[in-house]
Amino acid sequence: MNANELFRNKKSVPGFASIIGMVFMGFVTGWVFLIPIATAAFLLYGYVAYNKDQKHRITVNYKPNEAMKAIARREMELNKEKERIMYEQRNGEIKV
Repeated sequence: MNANELFRNKKSVPGFASIIGMVFMGFVTGWVFLIPIATAAFLLYGYVAYNKDQKHRITVNYKPNEAMKAIARREMELNKEKERIMYEQRNGEIKV
């Protein structure tokens, strides 16, 4: 019996290399197809849940009173003061 006859009569038993190849192909298939499909499913579920919650939301409109306006003005003044101090520190000159 020569080598050609031996290989022709050999039964198809997966060897170690073919098992590694099957594992690799399974990993690639999961990475390329299954993970994106699962991600899309979770995103779709989140979108549906978000839209369901949107129906039950209450929108409130209110007009700012004088106290709110005064707080906003003071906050803008503080921001301007902070920007002025930061600018002076960056340039190395501190003016009082």
